[in-house]
Amino acid sequence: MNSKNARVLPLASTLLLVGILTFIVHEFAHWLAGTLLGYPMRMTPNQAHSTTPMLPLHESIMSAAGPLATYAQAAVGYWLVTRRSSLAGFALVYMAFFMRLVAMGVSMFHPNDEARISLALGLGLWTLPALAVAALFVLVVLASRRMRIGVREQLVCYLAASVVVTVVVGVDALWFKST
Repeated sequence: MNSKNARVLPLASTLLLVGILTFIVHEFAHWLAGTLLGYPMRMTPNQAHSTTPMLPLHESIMSAAGPLATYAQAAVGYWLVTRRSSLAGFALVYMAFFMRLVAMGVSMFHPNDEARISLALGLGLWTLPALAVAALFVLVVLASRRMRIGVREQLVCYLAASVVVTVVVGVDALWFKST
């Protein structure tokens, strides 16, 4: 078995774990920001929100907290890739990108974090989401080259990330009632 085949299972399992942790950290950052601003917050696996109305500025700060945590995750992951050729580092970068890409897609129906901030700043729905996803995509490409992750492994990444998003969103919809 060559080294690329040997990496498929560790890559998939690492992405599954990192994917779940990405959602937890992202939503926790929203929850923490809202709490620190003095709002009663509710958190589920796929959302965190105030149970009372928020001032617009506070809403934007709370909305930014999750993506900022996710961007920090990508930066740490990229550092691990460049310094240690870390598969876990690559998973951190990939899941940050995938999560924000899915969030951008969801914004067609319900403006997500960067989309809400973009609208609040008068930049239109797509400006900040597109910039965020583009920047994270560049990190994925650079990390992929550094780690020599090919098309087959990219497919594994896509499938593992898709499973994570499906499970987290599904669990959230089935087990946690929106308020």
